[in-house]
Amino acid sequence: MSLKFDVVVAGAGTAGAYASYLLARAGLRVALLEARAGDQIGVKVCGDALGAHHVERMSRYLTPNPRAFKSKIAGVELVSPDESARLVIRGEGYMLDRAAWGSWLVGEAVRAGAELYEGYIAAAPTVSGSSVAGVEAVKKREGTRVELRARVVVDATGLGGALRTKLAGWPVSEPLSPEDVSHAYREILSVDGPVERPEYIKIFLNAEVAPGGYWWLFPYDSSTVNVGLGVWGISGVNPVERFRQRVLPRLRVRARIHAGGGVVPTRRPLKSLVGGGFVAVGDAAAAANPLHGGGIGQALLSAELSSRVIIRAFETGDFSERALWEYNVLYMREWGHRQAQLDVMRLMLQTLSNDDLNYGLSRRVLGEGDILDVSSRGVSPSLVEKLRAALQLLGRPSLLLKLLAAAQYASRIGELYMEYPESSAGLEPWHARVASAYEEYRRKIGLEPRGA
Repeated sequence: MSLKFDVVVAGAGTAGAYASYLLARAGLRVALLEARAGDQIGVKVCGDALGAHHVERMSRYLTPNPRAFKSKIAGVELVSPDESARLVIRGEGYMLDRAAWGSWLVGEAVRAGAELYEGYIAAAPTVSGSSVAGVEAVKKREGTRVELRARVVVDATGLGGALRTKLAGWPVSEPLSPEDVSHAYREILSVDGPVERPEYIKIFLNAEVAPGGYWWLFPYDSSTVNVGLGVWGISGVNPVERFRQRVLPRLRVRARIHAGGGVVPTRRPLKSLVGGGFVAVGDAAAAANPLHGGGIGQALLSAELSSRVIIRAFETGDFSERALWEYNVLYMREWGHRQAQLDVMRLMLQTLSNDDLNYGLSRRVLGEGDILDVSSRGVSPSLVEKLRAALQLLGRPSLLLKLLAAAQYASRIGELYMEYPESSAGLEPWHARVASAYEEYRRKIGLEPRGA
């Protein structure tokens, strides 16, 4: 059986559902495929935190349902390994009811006109010449196959990129390495409280507990928390075992509400997010924040930017890679250059010992304002100068040299991403420059080369 649509969106998470809403709202006929069915639609293992600026931006197009929000966040507490230093980084946000958020977004897409195919797995892209022309889907329970034809296919299938990774030889099929991801596990718990300062989410840096990552405690209220642990993909640590050994004993648990784990992209942007008749969004585009793995805001952003370009493609009747390339440029200039900068900082942090982290946080080598600036606006020349001055005043030069190198290379690599090519013709020379800068940086901070 073959069905015809304007756009097929594979995956009804935040990115896929929001893209479907925006595209259907523009009058396009949209098919939204989702492997889950019934009340499982919208359920996702997640930290559940979302910055207020993402909600404000979303509100230009869709007013969020208040029932999807559990509580308001006033900021983040960043805690040193010995827990003697605590940096308070102010910034408003929300703790979501993730299942309510997800089902609400899918519902809005359907109300806007998208057709939901629940219980369908996106098995493979249908390729015609140099363009994707549809999706082969399988109904999970019956095993029946259906082909959904479309002028544009959106891959929103999550980290696995079920469609983009099957476009062998296309730039968008760039594989992820174990170094590009973090493995996470979390539980939603009712605890004997009260939780201290529940308006602040808490991130605990500890290279022994969570190598290459962190463990977190995100309160929904004074007695309900989202608590979990993420580790670097090459650490060899089982996050479930480590969570149960080192994190869970710290809590007085009354009831376990939900538990689960997953793999999160924590890397610089893919070198391309598009092909002929094809775009990738959300985790399928590796769009998450490399420093902390948060991806809901980036899912919303990638859905918005890609939808804008897809709608323009329907206005011109051109669905080629050339026509969709604008999404790459918009993404890199709005978020991708900062994502690359944060990836540089991530790699440096993953080489630090607990002694280094205790020293850096206790002496406020990077203060609250610096961390907020880096996370929201990227690495600035003033930060580089501050670290250069600190090198003359503080002890532990090895740590400060690493921080200085990270800030310098983050600035340089961010500028490279702002020079992202306007067409695919310039992609490979540009990408070679990026790969060369990364390899040079890795040598500076003592990491093995990994190639492009």
